[in-house]
Amino acid sequence: MPTNKHFKDIQSCFCFLDETGLIHSSRDKFFALGMIECDDPQRLYNKIRKIRHRHRYNEELKWANLDRKIRFDVARDFFSVFLEEKARFNCIILNKDELDFEKYYHNDLYKVYRNFTVSLLKLIIGPTPEKVMIILADDYFSPDGTDLEITIKKFINNHYQKFVVAGVCQINSKSSDLLQLTDLILGAILYDLKKREKIVTKQNEYKRKFLNFMYQKLHVKRGFFI
Repeated sequence: MPTNKHFKDIQSCFCFLDETGLIHSSRDKFFALGMIECDDPQRLYNKIRKIRHRHRYNEELKWANLDRKIRFDVARDFFSVFLEEKARFNCIILNKDELDFEKYYHNDLYKVYRNFTVSLLKLIIGPTPEKVMIILADDYFSPDGTDLEITIKKFINNHYQKFVVAGVCQINSKSSDLLQLTDLILGAILYDLKKREKIVTKQNEYKRKFLNFMYQKLHVKRGFFI
């Protein structure tokens, strides 16, 4: 029987996973997965709840809809508390021009999403797992007869031969401020890349302002991709 000391030694964290870009859309050169990792998400949620109350803002906050001052103000405050709480963000960006989904995945979107989610988790966990992870992911299509959540959990735990992922659950991002925050950060980073690739030619005023705000807060001089 495990002792109380062993129980108290267990460290855990919550992870919030989102994706952006369509794998088979010619409009999207990139497909990206991003994840926020935080030990005490309730602290972030409490601060975000106060931000929403202060701005009287109850809509879903998404990068795609960052097109007016009220949304910019809320997004700026969301990102500020993300930094205050020392949460962590990681992402994987796929350049679809350099990948052969047909050859390696038989154009199975489910396998692409699953395998690169596992790759992102390995990147975050590193060679030696230190925490038990609980993962909440934005809804993503899974074909009948598959179980994305159980598969990802098994892949990671089998890889490390250790109990690393306690569970994975897909939820609607409208019900999770931290999934919306993940979408916001991932969208901004990808926007910066699209600017450098000259895919974005006419900049949205509020997206540009938010990206500049991120540069300032993170002490980035010319962009994330140099």
